[in-house]
Amino acid sequence: MANFCCNNYWFPLFGKLGGFVVMEDIQHISDTALWIAAYRARESERPDAAFKDPLARKLSGPRGFSMVETTPYTEAMAFAMMTRTTAIDRLVRYAILRGVDTIINLGAGLDTRPYRMELPPTLQWIEVDFSAMIDYKNDLLKDDIPVCKLRRIASDLSRDSDRQSLFARLGKETKNALIITEGVIGYLANKQAEKLSYDLYAVPTYQYWIMDYTQGERRNNAYLKKLNKEKLARAPLQFNEPHPLQFFGRQGWEVEENIMMLDEAERIGRRMPLRFPWTLFNAIFPRKMKALGNKTYGYVMFTRS
Repeated sequence: MANFCCNNYWFPLFGKLGGFVVMEDIQHISDTALWIAAYRARESERPDAAFKDPLARKLSGPRGFSMVETTPYTEAMAFAMMTRTTAIDRLVRYAILRGVDTIINLGAGLDTRPYRMELPPTLQWIEVDFSAMIDYKNDLLKDDIPVCKLRRIASDLSRDSDRQSLFARLGKETKNALIITEGVIGYLANKQAEKLSYDLYAVPTYQYWIMDYTQGERRNNAYLKKLNKEKLARAPLQFNEPHPLQFFGRQGWEVEENIMMLDEAERIGRRMPLRFPWTLFNAIFPRKMKALGNKTYGYVMFTRS
């Protein structure tokens, strides 16, 4: 869930009572937080769940589940959100093993890692999002205890001066920080992503950066086009660099760890749901199908070059 580029989308979601308006579709970019939380809740309630997020259902509410039900090829989306969650969990653990003392989650939405993961109690976890999202989350989770030191900051990251000031201030509070932009970069225009990248790199203590990405010839496939048209028409995916790892590399970031989607699915014993004719192609050429998927979707942790 991103808050970088669309501040004018946010506030109509919240009424005077602090609740969400009942709508089934995504009207604003902030709705995606409810949508993705519902997918996490669905996964958590499976008998073979790849992870457990006991807070996801409470956070997503009925509206999040309504959005899931009206998502085209919703099982494919569920698969993608499952692998994204487990892969980024792994990358977070890798960063902690490298001595990270602070994690800054930009556009944090309704993420619950500070509650559901095994984390060092001394770890500083900072969530940044719009004030309405921060208030909503603070209210719903007021009786739930995080496993580490958790702080939430309301900020509009679309404002250059505010963003740069916040980054500089937080940079002085850490020696070795990890940045997370899960589900954020895709919603940014290329120039916005470039600005964000430069601003992060300008802070010397920001040592690592985790994101999900799509790349290559298949990045704008039929499913993503359908998703943009039918589900995300009012908050479309915009970032269209064909080679995102090289794109961010030009701003000083180099790949530290890179997890491919189908490798992650194989690790946890899941198979991607496919529709005809891809089911036939996969049956005949499983290695080629895996290679194709791995060329398109991944989860990366950058480090400073």
